[in-house]
Amino acid sequence: MSNCSEELPYTSQLYPELRGDATVIALAVIVVLLLVLTIANYVEELWFFFRVHPHGPNRKYVIFILTLFPVLSLCCVLALFVPRSSLIMEFFASTLRAIGIYVFLKILVGYFGDDGKLLAEMELPVTFRSPPCCCCCVCMKSSTLNSQKLKISKILCFQLVITRPCTMLILTLLWVDNKYKQTDETGPSNPGTWFQVINAISLLLAMWGVISLLRALEHKLSRNRIRAKFLAVQLAMIFSVAQNAVLSLMASRNVIGCVSTRGSMVQANRYHLALLVLETFLLSLLARYAYRFQDPPLPYDDQGKENAELGTSNPSFTDKCSNSPTSS
Repeated sequence: MSNCSEELPYTSQLYPELRGDATVIALAVIVVLLLVLTIANYVEELWFFFRVHPHGPNRKYVIFILTLFPVLSLCCVLALFVPRSSLIMEFFASTLRAIGIYVFLKILVGYFGDDGKLLAEMELPVTFRSPPCCCCCVCMKSSTLNSQKLKISKILCFQLVITRPCTMLILTLLWVDNKYKQTDETGPSNPGTWFQVINAISLLLAMWGVISLLRALEHKLSRNRIRAKFLAVQLAMIFSVAQNAVLSLMASRNVIGCVSTRGSMVQANRYHLALLVLETFLLSLLARYAYRFQDPPLPYDDQGKENAELGTSNPSFTDKCSNSPTSS
């Protein structure tokens, strides 16, 4: 281990070290291929939405969610090929993931038009006795969804959009000042450890707010694959946080060994990024299933109410479904 450096290498150091390594070259080809497939899937989804949903109320939010996956995959590939950019790429990717959680909440509300229509259309039971924070708190009783509870859910979710970029910005500044390294081992003396704790708490609170609202609305949106929609966004965040923590712990215990002149923490970072490219591709397929289809008409807008009273379906919806591809 004495010859193993825990410094992320410059490209001028990395490529000569890896030249002629068939395993690394094959891995690089696979990673780039997965990135290309993720981008191709995204382009086809955009084509579908601009053709089938030219003026959908949630279209801009859905497009943002679908954009997450190719951008996150690109960030990981860049961090693999330019290792010294890892922290900057993580800063950018973490910010997008945090915004994605909040955008999903906007999608939930958008199905009903806006906050006022959501609260006026129905009396929904909502409880904050839900995972991941308070699933065992029996003192929290169910009550009708109101503007105050909706506001609490939004605040819990929005704080992640503020906390995550701020903590990553501080870590980036510490890295520039040579007071923090991404490959430092987890411990009290590592500032990254404390910011990881803050980020984890912030993420749990955001998930708590979204899941509480989702459980109140999901029976009204079951035909809209709302669980799959949330799962695609949720797993993108969980894979990044949990996987990095597990691999860092394994590296600190020397379960992941030194390879060539690079130490275990550097190797853990490489494995994390390569796995994220694969996982992001799989999540893009899940998002394709969840988002790339014509949502059934809801009885909460004017057209939906008229159709519900007449007992008929929306003709434009039927025509579009019969003439457009749907996801499997």
